[in-house]
Amino acid sequence: MRVLASDYDGTLRIEEKVTKADLEALARWREAGNLFVAVTGRSMESFTREIAENGFACDYIIANNGGVIYDGKMNRMQVNYMDFDRAMALIGYIRTLPCASYVINDGYYRHRIVVNEQEEDLKYGKMPQQKNEAELLASGKIAQIVISLNDDALSAEIIAHIHEAFSDCVVAYANRHCVDIVPRGICKAKGLAFVLADAGVSVQDAFTIGDAYNDLPMIEAYHGFCMDSAPLDIQEKSRGVYHSVGACIADLMK
Repeated sequence: MRVLASDYDGTLRIEEKVTKADLEALARWREAGNLFVAVTGRSMESFTREIAENGFACDYIIANNGGVIYDGKMNRMQVNYMDFDRAMALIGYIRTLPCASYVINDGYYRHRIVVNEQEEDLKYGKMPQQKNEAELLASGKIAQIVISLNDDALSAEIIAHIHEAFSDCVVAYANRHCVDIVPRGICKAKGLAFVLADAGVSVQDAFTIGDAYNDLPMIEAYHGFCMDSAPLDIQEKSRGVYHSVGACIADLMK
């Protein structure tokens, strides 16, 4: 039994929906007795909707960039939260930024807080602000914060500041039109290590594929592949480069 762990946006889903060819490849992989693990920066709320709309199955789901883990039957296995006081200090910094919005994840659901209505929100523009901030923060649980940005250069500056001022409690990753922030010590590789231990699968039988810098920890830790859309430095650290997850599966099953 082997495990394939795939990033979602930009990897498994590169179009509006997951392609038929990739869905068929995933089915063949699992029918052969292998496990499929989805590893995403999305919240569980968002990702379960993607599963329903695209019609595929997972043996495990690693959400929040490694901070939240569910099994294939949607049983919660692990949730990691930020230190609340430090998270509040981080939110205070985010409110000073020229960003459109930020999203707070409570471990399953996500909630959008608008910072600047005049700023185009490329990441969460279609997502309503579901709760007021005070009501949301009253729970005292913050598993992830995502800042919606339009400027990649600004993303790099924000990440550098977060790692300097808040490295005791969080880690930040650049993603498309956003900065993902999760509790310190959390990454996709660590989430996958938890899953492999639970499934009883060795490192030698674990394969990963992604397309962005938040995928790099698992690409480097395991037999890691990447998409041909990935930055060149990620491609250089990967064992192979593919145009689709289905093509990767085809090679693994030869």
